[in-house]
Amino acid sequence: MREQYLIYLRKSRNDAQLEAMGVDVLERHEKTLLALAKSMNLQIGAIYREVVSGDSIAARPEMQRTLKEVEAGLWKGVLVMEVERLARGDTVDQGIVQRTFQYSETLIVTPAKIYDPNNEFDEEYFEFGLFMSRREYKTIRRRMRAGVTAAVREGKWPFNKAPYGWKRVKLEDARGWVLAPDPDEAPVVKLIFDMFTGPDRVGITSICKYLESHGIPPRNGDRWLECTILGILGNIVNDQKVGIGHRKQITTVKDGVLTKSRESRLSNNYDLIATGLQPRLIDHDVFVEAQGYLGKGTPKPPESYGIKNPLASLVVCSCCGQKMQRRPKTTTPGCHGAPYDVLMCHTRGCPTIGAPLELVEKEVINVLSDWVAGYQLNPSQEVKNNVTEKQALLSAAIANRDALLKQNEKLYDLLEREIYTTDVFLERSSALHERIEEAELSISALEKDLEYEKQKFENSSRFIPECKELLSNYWDLSVPDRNKALKLLIDRIEYKKTVKNKRGTVDTPTFELTLKPRIPRI
Repeated sequence: MREQYLIYLRKSRNDAQLEAMGVDVLERHEKTLLALAKSMNLQIGAIYREVVSGDSIAARPEMQRTLKEVEAGLWKGVLVMEVERLARGDTVDQGIVQRTFQYSETLIVTPAKIYDPNNEFDEEYFEFGLFMSRREYKTIRRRMRAGVTAAVREGKWPFNKAPYGWKRVKLEDARGWVLAPDPDEAPVVKLIFDMFTGPDRVGITSICKYLESHGIPPRNGDRWLECTILGILGNIVNDQKVGIGHRKQITTVKDGVLTKSRESRLSNNYDLIATGLQPRLIDHDVFVEAQGYLGKGTPKPPESYGIKNPLASLVVCSCCGQKMQRRPKTTTPGCHGAPYDVLMCHTRGCPTIGAPLELVEKEVINVLSDWVAGYQLNPSQEVKNNVTEKQALLSAAIANRDALLKQNEKLYDLLEREIYTTDVFLERSSALHERIEEAELSISALEKDLEYEKQKFENSSRFIPECKELLSNYWDLSVPDRNKALKLLIDRIEYKKTVKNKRGTVDTPTFELTLKPRIPRI
């Protein structure tokens, strides 16, 4: 029977003033709820702290974890400062929280009241509390949005982070912030626009390579990405403008599943654009010219061309781990490229060297042929069945987890008997919870491994016949069918080649292939 309770802690916007005064709100709430649990003789099984902000359940990982465990019936109740701390999202999120607690018969314990979701009157109190929480949240969001809009109309910068090339500067004689050129990054922005425009303009990938070769670091990370350059070129602050509402979040529902995405980085849809108080960094004509080039040459989605690579999504680079791609052969005389399709790694700076796609494909088929021949030479051999051993490991992991849970219960008994202080309890409980979480992760991994082992053993009897059937008519199949057939037999292929072929030996396979089939080789 469930006897343990969970403590869920989350900050709200109303706690901002206390935080500004140096008060750790979560720590204060934790002490309050621990004292409440002690006075009510409740056994505390875990404490979850929500350190990220977000109005929806999808943006709060600890809330997702709490709901999942409540739904599974792990807790008798959840201690929280107020019911409003559980859900402040839309009516869908609030309905999810209410149904989860109601159907699992999980109590909600607050310092002011204990809510039983199956009690008609408590249910009404709970619904009213969530409704008021949502109303308060919308009011706060509306006020914040009005403040941001007013700041943009005045040409100020309303956001916490300045874009690349700029820094935030506090206004001396008024409220708010403005942008000022960053002495280190602003010259880089000018260089990017100079390279992207004019008669000698170059592409975005060339700009990335130039910046890296000249030791110019990006603000974040150690590599310049094409999307970073696109963001700089399309940012209206470089045209002495400020705006809000760019790259709006688009919410769609398909088959009952809520999906959120953002508008394209090249989208020019703004809710409001105003002249900024910051100085002009890029000449207006240069900025307009750059916008004319953005979006041109955008590649079509791969599905519009159809599959032309029989090894698509199968071959990965052994150096960087990225999927290797097909580079089409060059048909125009004098242009850079090879007169045949090349399988190559497109990670910039990766030392892996490409090879003719047809040559790699032939070697893959040769390896499959060797496997079939090996099985035919030893038809009595069978794939070893490790299901029993895997099951034993899983049972041992579950027993270890159960032992830790019993040890956890004893720890709470010591807290209730005041043998442990709150500080000692939290310290030892945290260490024990880490071991329990590790045990849960181990169980999850072993369950997946056991399922894979069962599936592998079941598929072993079909592997060789399917290989033989594929090899008998492989080269008569179309490229999409070849790719589909290989994916049924092979999980992935690791490719390794770091030394170029000598002149005249392009058809000699000097690369290494490591195939990972759906079942291991005998």
